[in-house]
Amino acid sequence: MNFAIFARPVVTIYDLTETTKESDAGVVSTIGDEGLYGQVCQVRTAPGGVTAEGVTLPKEMAEVVSFYGYHGYVFASELQFCGEAELQSYLAAEWVMAGRATDVLTLPKVQGVRLLELERGALLRRLPEEAPHDGWALVRLVDGRTGYVRAVALEPVRWPMTAVFTQQAGRRFDEALALAEGCRPEELVPRALDRWYGGSEEAFRNALAEQAKRYLGTEYRWGGKSGRGIDCSGLVSSAYMQCGVLIYRDARLVEGWPMHEIPKEQVRRGDALYFPGHIALYLGEGRYIHSTGAAGSGGVVLNSLDPDDPLYREDLVKSLYAVGSLF
Repeated sequence: MNFAIFARPVVTIYDLTETTKESDAGVVSTIGDEGLYGQVCQVRTAPGGVTAEGVTLPKEMAEVVSFYGYHGYVFASELQFCGEAELQSYLAAEWVMAGRATDVLTLPKVQGVRLLELERGALLRRLPEEAPHDGWALVRLVDGRTGYVRAVALEPVRWPMTAVFTQQAGRRFDEALALAEGCRPEELVPRALDRWYGGSEEAFRNALAEQAKRYLGTEYRWGGKSGRGIDCSGLVSSAYMQCGVLIYRDARLVEGWPMHEIPKEQVRRGDALYFPGHIALYLGEGRYIHSTGAAGSGGVVLNSLDPDDPLYREDLVKSLYAVGSLF
């Protein structure tokens, strides 16, 4: 089995081997997701190879499954391929996440040459320094180069990527991750809460809301998952990921990931709201945050379930069909 690291700031993951397709509305994109710099995936079929379904890939495209279980196709030029031992070593490094859009510079000063422009959610390996530079962190890039990032732009990486080694056809994602982490599937969420939030469900729920709100104003992008543009499920799944829990990437409840349906009247801050083809994160007091393609907003905004709230959206309230929770 082979693996790869996303080696561009934002890597498009397509749902088909073709990047566009015909629809009733005309030619549309087949983008399904985005991989962010430093994140990893399993390579199911190498460029030009034949998939398990008998499809011959274009020579420039690989079939991949992300560490959180999303299947798709990526241009090989945007990946750094590696073997299992190399990836194990890679993941064993000290990791930090870009907590905002940030530059990697050649020097620990603003006049340094820009090596890379990264989006929120990108991963970097932090390196020790004998003589640290105040306000800066020394990091290593995927290609081996080193550079500096403002320390204030970095956050801990709270999510595991180990399922990349254990995912296989027919195996549920939570079982794959639990196998890699050496625990039972039902222990995954409590372990994340214990590690990052002192076991507090309330602290976790609050963290989810705050992470999601950091994307306010970001433009809506179909299949997007970065500050350049993000879609509804990209927003919700990214907020959960950055808080340490991996949920299903798309806007529906799927067995094998930790989210499950609860009664609507039990909704609490941090739960997910499901509409046909759409998902939002509930913030409490009737309000929710979501990335919407609606013409009047076209991005990450706040709306409300309360008819008396000026942010009320009747069309969404009428179509709300489920509430999802980890608890």
